[in-house]
Amino acid sequence: MTLLQKIRTSFSTQLSIWVSGLVVVTTVIVIALLATYSEEGIRNETIDTTLQGLENIALRIDNTLKQEEITARLEKKRVRVSRERVERLLEESGEAELPKQSLSNAHIFVTLRDSSQLAANIIGTESGYCQLVYDNKEMFIFTQPVGNRPFCLAAMCPASDIYDRYAFMYRILACWSIGVILVLIYILYIVIARHLRSLHRLADTAQRIADGDLDTQIPEAHTKHEAGRLQSSLKKMQQSLRTYMDEMQQKQTTLSAHNAELQAAYEQAQAYEKKKAKFLHDMTERMAAPVELVCRTTNSICQTHTIMSDEDYAKHEANITKGTEEITELLDQLIKEAADS
Repeated sequence: MTLLQKIRTSFSTQLSIWVSGLVVVTTVIVIALLATYSEEGIRNETIDTTLQGLENIALRIDNTLKQEEITARLEKKRVRVSRERVERLLEESGEAELPKQSLSNAHIFVTLRDSSQLAANIIGTESGYCQLVYDNKEMFIFTQPVGNRPFCLAAMCPASDIYDRYAFMYRILACWSIGVILVLIYILYIVIARHLRSLHRLADTAQRIADGDLDTQIPEAHTKHEAGRLQSSLKKMQQSLRTYMDEMQQKQTTLSAHNAELQAAYEQAQAYEKKKAKFLHDMTERMAAPVELVCRTTNSICQTHTIMSDEDYAKHEANITKGTEEITELLDQLIKEAADS
């Protein structure tokens, strides 16, 4: 029997497949919806985290520059804030590496607000981000002004930094969903097989009963669900069949005895008919001679009565009497034989 035939003949396997299919489809739909909403959430979270980090860096650099300006005024010195000074503060603080916590390939640099660096028009750009193609690569650029100064912090990263987080999430969801599906299928199969095990046993028992084995043991049902009721009904049916078969066996025995009696009577009747036919045949042969004698004598009298003498009459009379007595004796024997039978 092939695997497909086993599946077709196993209700529990078919039920497990259908329920498992429903679970798989439902899980896939849920995972797809979760992935869709999670993708947008990861993207927004990454953007918000990067912008918040740039804002904190810009705020700390601006505060440092303000402290330097205040100190210079107190010392009556003149301070000129240049782009190189902002870049040096950024490098000294080590905060240029902060965006890499969320974006592994991010690079932070300082640009002027009226710059068109990286072919990005960020003149007067406020805090925000833009998505563009640079050197045939899809890029994300995040910008944050440094206070009211003519400088702007910019963080650039390839789009793969964000998309890789989607891919990582998809791998996690895929592994998690596959594990959940396998566990659910295993649990469903165990539960279904456990509840339908009694049904399998009943099917095998019913097949043995159908093959004529009415002595097959059917255990008592200890449950009241469908399988339990079926088990009780099958046991009652087995008892009814056994009673019916016993009655049929008794009737068959009685019928066989009657048939034997009828066969014996029929054989006796056949023997009697043969005996009767033989007896009648013998009687007929024995009556033939006296009847012929009487008939011949009578014909002779009818033809020669005018010229017959008294001696001839006496002789013919004696022949007729003799034939009549023989016929009468044979008829008496026939009547007696019929009466005895």
